[in-house]
Amino acid sequence: MINAMKLKRGAEAFALQDLPSEMLQLEEYDEVHVNVSGGADSVARVLVALHGYRIPKEKIKLVHMRVDGDPNSGKRQLFDWPQTDGYLEYMSKKLDLPLIVIWDELGLEERIRERGMFPSSTCRFCTSYLKRDVYAKWVRQFDNIKILLLTGERSEESKSRAEKPVFKIHSANATGKKSRIVHWLKPIKDMLKTEVRQLCADNDIDLHPCYEWVTRCSCKFCIFNTSAEMSRTSQLFPDDWAYLKQMEQELGHTMKSKDGIPHTLSAFIKEDQYTFF
Repeated sequence: MINAMKLKRGAEAFALQDLPSEMLQLEEYDEVHVNVSGGADSVARVLVALHGYRIPKEKIKLVHMRVDGDPNSGKRQLFDWPQTDGYLEYMSKKLDLPLIVIWDELGLEERIRERGMFPSSTCRFCTSYLKRDVYAKWVRQFDNIKILLLTGERSEESKSRAEKPVFKIHSANATGKKSRIVHWLKPIKDMLKTEVRQLCADNDIDLHPCYEWVTRCSCKFCIFNTSAEMSRTSQLFPDDWAYLKQMEQELGHTMKSKDGIPHTLSAFIKEDQYTFF
């Protein structure tokens, strides 16, 4: 008997059967921007765009937002994985697609110091300032264009993501004189993590090296890292870890909390030794 779980499913199997009626026909878009972090979801999204929706390569651009800002600024690269730039180049060459890397003038450390606090699950200004706003500002330079943005939120990840619509009009959309259409689609919303990983493997695409230490390809010191993951990254980047702990002292604010009680990073990875402000 054939094990159905071992059957390969091509990217076309994950394309949405009925695209939202508010969208244009796929062939009407001038450009398709695929938001890429370097994670497995990024790769799966591109594969579904190429082989599931048959979007021509000449229309697709990979767009990555760095959270630490300009890599040549001389500022400490505290949150971006150092392997990401190289991985994105690999991904770009492997898929034969152009890569665009953009960032804000202020990196995440500067935003944290400006606000006097770290991001949290209820106030994710890391995402709003350094990803969504950066993309919106960049795309507003274009006029007389029809753009489809593809992002990788999946329902399996959280209840809040499951409840969000698969399609919306982007904030950079502009009617009238600008004539800029920016539509936002989440094409892999219904995919499972196992399906994402299998699709990458079936297409012979290596995953980002960060998966050796963490389960999500986000910041190396992500607010959602588990204590085990944070412990591993602290050992990988001891100088940055020491700097981050010093930031907590300077700000009087911790990155992590439990049951509403703030825990220092040191306490978070040593659960039996809590230190409170």
